Amino acid sequence: MEEEKISILIADDEDPLRTTIAAWLSDEGFDVDQAPDGLEAIKKVQGRDFDIALLDIKMPGANGLEVLRYIKKNSPQTEVVMATGMSDVSMAVEAMKLGAKEYLTKPIDMDQLVPQMRSLIKKRDAEDRIRRLQSEHTSRLLYDLHNPIAGLKQSIGYLLKGMAGPLGDHQTELLGYMTTSIDKVIMLLSDMMDLTKLEGGRVRLNRGFGSLASTAQHAAQGYRVPIQSNKITLDFHTEPDLPALEYDSEKIEQVINNFLSNALQYTPAQGAIVVQVRKVALVLEEGQQPQEHVMVSVFNSGPGIPKEQLPLIFDRYRDLVASKKEDSKKSTGLGLIICQRIIEAHNGKVWVESEPGKGATFYFALPVR
Repeated sequence: MEEEKISILIADDEDPLRTTIAAWLSDEGFDVDQAPDGLEAIKKVQGRDFDIALLDIKMPGANGLEVLRYIKKNSPQTEVVMATGMSDVSMAVEAMKLGAKEYLTKPIDMDQLVPQMRSLIKKRDAEDRIRRLQSEHTSRLLYDLHNPIAGLKQSIGYLLKGMAGPLGDHQTELLGYMTTSIDKVIMLLSDMMDLTKLEGGRVRLNRGFGSLASTAQHAAQGYRVPIQSNKITLDFHTEPDLPALEYDSEKIEQVINNFLSNALQYTPAQGAIVVQVRKVALVLEEGQQPQEHVMVSVFNSGPGIPKEQLPLIFDRYRDLVASKKEDSKKSTGLGLIICQRIIEAHNGKVWVESEPGKGATFYFALPVR
């Protein structure tokens, strides 16, 4: 079976140097593409995946650092190598901080370039294998914990039904408390398994073209009864003629359901939940042009989120703030982190805005291709 070629994007505004490197690597069996400036490099990355991007730091349109930021955000599997003159070493160091794996000083030693590129991919593949093994081991451990705990819950259910003899009121109360505690553990394990799969890259997105407004409306419809029973109003607004997007409708509906569940949890009686779907232009990285997105927002008129807690909302290690409502017992605190991973897998953005006493709004936006 023929080994798949390593794909490399070379972005440099010096035509003779770029074409020489491209010819050299092509002769050595690499799949090479070229870009004469930073903006063209970004377009190339938008069109296909590369194993390696070799970027000149100083380029017109968008410099190497701007292209690097875009790649790390939108094509994280691509390894980035910076090419720089001696006077640009400080910028190369900055590039390493932003995620570049190596930097090469000009003039580039062609005899060393090929083994460097091959070594970089071998190291990446080895790190990927380690991450997959760690993820699979963690998932296996969580699954092995989940099964006996689920069996324990089933056994307690038999006891509560009197299948092992009559129970007194105190025994029934204690078994009910045990069931509630076990439900929390099962939910936590389930969320941890989902998160482990997402972070290990083992969840395949089933993308298809669809209407984000329709997906949001379907999710909101499922919450109308519990929202109305809590004496909360639900308003849904969408712009007409929104463009179709390519996304995993099941995963995106999971995100919207989480936003709505949180809104229901924190909104008081006589409060309001507002869902909006509209088109926006977002600047994802400093220095980039605005990009067209379709955005979903879910507002709730609850107590809001303290300013110091906002940066921690999508932090998996944050201390969870318990709600006063009973519904808080149904949340593990990992739901928002899972939402973030799903949206990031779609190359989108997720965030929250809030002021204490004025409610909170959770947002996500998916790019229009």
